[in-house]
Amino acid sequence: MPLPDKALSVDGGCNCGAVRYKVAIPALEDRPPHPLAPAGASVPLPFLVLDHCNDCRRATGSLLPAWLCAPIEMCSVSLVRASSSSLAPKASDREGQPEEQRGPWTPASAVFSPAPSDANHFLRSYESSHERWRWFCSRCGTSIAYTAVMPEGFPNMLDITMGSIDRGHLESDALVPERHLWWDYGVDWIRRLATKGYGDLPIHPDYRIAETVTLQRPG
Repeated sequence: MPLPDKALSVDGGCNCGAVRYKVAIPALEDRPPHPLAPAGASVPLPFLVLDHCNDCRRATGSLLPAWLCAPIEMCSVSLVRASSSSLAPKASDREGQPEEQRGPWTPASAVFSPAPSDANHFLRSYESSHERWRWFCSRCGTSIAYTAVMPEGFPNMLDITMGSIDRGHLESDALVPERHLWWDYGVDWIRRLATKGYGDLPIHPDYRIAETVTLQRPG
């Protein structure tokens, strides 16, 4: 389903907190159209997708990556400075530790750049193919975003991994993916999982496989 028509803000970041981002999505009437939408059917940006691309599957480590694809001008980022980071390396020592101080909110275009003006942070990139970059936290390893040199007519985009979005946003129906991309490159059983589900598999509440969950079927 598409994003809600009203303006909304989506927050997220990496697992260790060194990278935080915000996407300020305007109301529907102020969103730019996707330049490749079919005639007579406007598709506003940002939009939400499931991705069957081989490169994205491997780069993210996810069988079926999901992306919030946003014009980069809607995005800002706040980063922990590497030179003053204070996160305890041992997990047991981090309990009760004060939150690290992050830098000011900065336009994402100034940071998600092949040659950022300031590299005193943990956000790093890897050019996975020509003029395409994968962005990740070099401290905790979280896959955060994808950027590329866009074709003529496209805005500069920041494709954000939906798994890095704060859970509170994901629990709403506002961020349900609305379409599949790169279907022709998909793996058969993953495509079946994405379209039909595997509801007949045993379901467990956590790692204890002796306990099962019974789903309530619609009446």
